[in-house]
Amino acid sequence: MNLKHILIVGGTGMLAEPTSYLAIEQDVTIIGRDKKKMASIVQRNPETCHPLIVDYREEEALSSALQHAVQQNSPFDRVIAWVHRGSGKAMQISLEHSETAEVIHILGSRANSEYEKRCLCFNEQQTYRQVQLGEIHEMASVRWLTHDEIVEEVLDAIQNQDDYRLIGTRKDDVDVHSRND
Repeated sequence: MNLKHILIVGGTGMLAEPTSYLAIEQDVTIIGRDKKKMASIVQRNPETCHPLIVDYREEEALSSALQHAVQQNSPFDRVIAWVHRGSGKAMQISLEHSETAEVIHILGSRANSEYEKRCLCFNEQQTYRQVQLGEIHEMASVRWLTHDEIVEEVLDAIQNQDDYRLIGTRKDDVDVHSRND
């Protein structure tokens, strides 16, 4: 059986459930810093989970770890990356080691999706999609997305291949709409 090879950056935190789900039928290389969290994820699917304990802000270590993962398991077919702002070149380094991959970039609620896209260099064989996390407005209150909402929507976005998906709403969008009333 020829499994797809997926790279998940930040796969032990918010993306832990999608990581475990995808590892049922795919080879998954997981980047994370926390050894205990990583062990918990890997034990669910030890045959298909390949841990990389590395801080993605350490650019040389990240590049070396990704190069090793590709040599060991094959090039990445898909990259799912939750890379926080201020992470240096982590996202670009992930792209450079994923020459023919479908890339799904998870963005925080305050990220400017167009700016994030402009900051990256892609080749013609890569596809780039974004999933942006927002907030939920209920009655007169605002709340962050729950963990379950994030998991469900990220998995749905992976399957439906939207170029851009906003989960919930962005504060700026709500402010614009409320000024027009």
